[in-house]
Amino acid sequence: MSRRIGLARVEALIENLKRDLALGNATLSGVSTSVETLSTVGSVASPTKTLTAADSGKTFFCDISTVSVVCTLPAPAAGLHYKFVMSVASDNEATKDFLLNTNSDSVDINGSIIVNGAHVEVTSATSAVAIDSNDGAATVGDFLEVECDGTDWYINGSVLTASAINITNAADGFTPA
Repeated sequence: MSRRIGLARVEALIENLKRDLALGNATLSGVSTSVETLSTVGSVASPTKTLTAADSGKTFFCDISTVSVVCTLPAPAAGLHYKFVMSVASDNEATKDFLLNTNSDSVDINGSIIVNGAHVEVTSATSAVAIDSNDGAATVGDFLEVECDGTDWYINGSVLTASAINITNAADGFTPA
């Protein structure tokens, strides 16, 4: 003899589940997004943040008003994704920048970024993208997002000031001041 379970009880059981829930070919996991603020000085040799798979899904709020922030992507793995938001406007000075790199010239970033209303192509040979405030001020809300298919990274984003974006083929080809 089977017993009926009410909707409230089923919801409580699912909400308190301590593992992923497999639904055929799909997996339902927690959907909360974690955030982290990056505001410590970084360089290509000593990044502010070297990202890991455990950081996947995070949104990073970057303050480049007083320091350069450098983030290095991990080795490609399918499903990794990160978002970077400029949380404080730069003051268009010559020394504070945001750099996102792959740490390897053989790992590529592809896609496009909307820059001052126009799409700017990020070609398959790209290994670093910078919001460089000595070329143009970073604006609060400028952002970059990257996702990985296991081989390459795919980028999209939006930057208000046309001269503020730099795209380079070498992972260490752009050095923040």
